[in-house]
Amino acid sequence: MELGNTTGFLLQTMLYLANHEYNNSLINLIHNKTLSADSNQTTGEFSLAEDVRCYGVYGCFPITYPWVDEKRPVAYHPQSPKQVDVRFPVFVRSNTDHPKFIDINDPIGVRKLGINPRGRIYFITHGYIESGDRPWIQQMVNALIDNDPDGTASCVVIDWRKASNPPYTQCCANIRVIGAITAHVIYLLYEELGMRDLDKVHLLGHSLGSHLCGYAGYHLQKDFGLKLGRITGLDPAEPLFSDTDPLVRLDRSDAKFVDVIHTDGSEWVSKGGLGMYQPIGHVDFYPNGGYNQPGCSDPMTKFIRKHDESFFWGFQEFFGCNHLRCHQVFTDSVLNPRCPFVAIGCSSYAQFLRGECFECDRDGHYCIDLGLKAQSSYERLIENRILVNPNAPLSVYMITGDDSPYCRSHYRVTLSLSSEDESLIHGGEIGKMTVEVHGEGNVRSGKMDFSKDPVYFEPGGNYSAIMAGTHVAKPLRVLLTWAYRTNPLNPLTWRLLAAPRVYVQEIRLQLMELRSSIRVCPLNKAPVIADQENEFKTEYCT
Repeated sequence: MELGNTTGFLLQTMLYLANHEYNNSLINLIHNKTLSADSNQTTGEFSLAEDVRCYGVYGCFPITYPWVDEKRPVAYHPQSPKQVDVRFPVFVRSNTDHPKFIDINDPIGVRKLGINPRGRIYFITHGYIESGDRPWIQQMVNALIDNDPDGTASCVVIDWRKASNPPYTQCCANIRVIGAITAHVIYLLYEELGMRDLDKVHLLGHSLGSHLCGYAGYHLQKDFGLKLGRITGLDPAEPLFSDTDPLVRLDRSDAKFVDVIHTDGSEWVSKGGLGMYQPIGHVDFYPNGGYNQPGCSDPMTKFIRKHDESFFWGFQEFFGCNHLRCHQVFTDSVLNPRCPFVAIGCSSYAQFLRGECFECDRDGHYCIDLGLKAQSSYERLIENRILVNPNAPLSVYMITGDDSPYCRSHYRVTLSLSSEDESLIHGGEIGKMTVEVHGEGNVRSGKMDFSKDPVYFEPGGNYSAIMAGTHVAKPLRVLLTWAYRTNPLNPLTWRLLAAPRVYVQEIRLQLMELRSSIRVCPLNKAPVIADQENEFKTEYCT
């Protein structure tokens, strides 16, 4: 894919301006009573009434309820198809550098684009103040085509850069007509390529692009009686969409399967979160709770180096890090199919971190793969009658890393302290535990903190925590490191004659992805000595 100079700018800054424009528009609405324009012969648009505008075959677009309600006190009409000027470059395995374009006025030409009607067809689209030639889109296109198991996948980019500029409220309107145009383009492929259905058509949209995909799915059903196979929402935009009518936003009725990845779900007004937190799909993924992604609080210099010393792109990713992480994680899951990207259903992220939802497909805690495998893993739950209520929203949680590869294995680690005399006489100790799992081929999980703060470990006690580390296929041993914490004002924490120690009798290690567990113990019941790597193995357990 050829890259060009895009119209992108700093997300946080522009959305601040968008919010300012939103307030001004509300004032105009109050004073002028309407935002509808008169008919325009040059663009082909016309109004049936002040609150409806029609664009020929693409239909009519009202700005009455639910397009205006307490969550959306102001609405614009979408600009005309000519003004939005959406383009559809096509990428296939034999041509990922110089795409051909779909011309909706040349139906026969669609057959010459190289799209395999029996293969998977992906439509990828950007969001506000972006364009179709962004590097992340290029990376996703290449990943999907290069890693397609049948080698027959095609990618179509929905490039609506001319309609993605401020004000934000106008963009929210524009994606309605762009969604309708996209539906007509998909129907054109369906007709001209002789497709049986749209089961292998998969739309992926970032931010505002998520809702655009929802509109495309809606129009395909309304205008053509066809239903998309899948839509993936990549951190759907929150302002003017959260808690609105399903017609206004992406929702599970827009395709046979709708999955959503939430990465910037902090509250918009107070914390500046750009993405929705509300569950809106069949499955909603919440990596790291759906906000505050690992690595996004790193110094800006890290992001500049990541973009080959480009200050502009590094600065943009620094400010929009959480919002951009969704498509980074998705693409990473395509590039690393053997790496586990598994999430588990739970009532909340806090409950997940407490280890209360860890055993897959038991007690309502369903496991789903993030990425291309999400639909098949969800359908497996239904076919095997594991999922009790398929109509209920399924929110699933997982932990990811701070950089690529983002996948992590999840471990529930339980430390059982000895209640034997030596441990009881020694008494409790305070400090921080660090666990590292070693597997075959010297693969290591990396050091994982048992807790954020020091913990007081008492004889006979059991202490559990959820951790995430690099995938270790078959654990062989565990190294436990204990950092003792002394308080100079508390004589009970002083250790003058003997090294600080904790009598950990055994460690139970549960692996969520492998749905298995192991028990490891120290050699000859040796205590865990502070500031040393203490080895635990299964064969040491008696």
